Parts: sequence; structure tokens; C-alpha cells
Amino acid sequence: MEFQIVGILLRNPSKSGLPLQECLSLYGCVIRNRMGLNREGIEGGIIILDLHGEQVQISALLKELDNLEGIEYKQISF
Repeated sequence: MEFQIVGILLRNPSKSGLPLQECLSLYGCVIRNRMGLNREGIEGGIIILDLHGEQVQISALLKELDNLEGIEYKQISF
């Protein structure tokens, strides 16, 4: 079994939050779990995704994330 985890750093939610949410909704079929982390007094936060499904769809999601401004992401596979 392989785990594919993506951590997304959202620096400016007022600017990038809606486009990111639309992207995640579009590829919801490959997102098994989603967790958001934020801290009081710090704008933005981190979203952790547990991805599972067709690799073509996962690759398309990551390509969409590459095109979004105001976010950074890292991918981890086990």
C-alpha cells in the first residue's frame, strides 16, 4: 500500500483561498482525507491531503496546484 500525502501552505487566504477550494473540490474524487491547520494570529494555514485514486487524476491535481498563486506545496510518498 502506498500513501501519497500533500501539504499545502496557504499564505493569503483572502486572495488564494477561493481558487484553492475550487481546485480541491474539482479533484475531490482523489482526496481521501483533508485536514486544515491554522494558528491564532497568523494569516493563512496548512492543508494536509491524503490522496488515493488514479494517478492521472492525482497528477492533474498537482499540475493545477502548480498554477495557483499564493500557495506552496510539498508531496510525500511512503
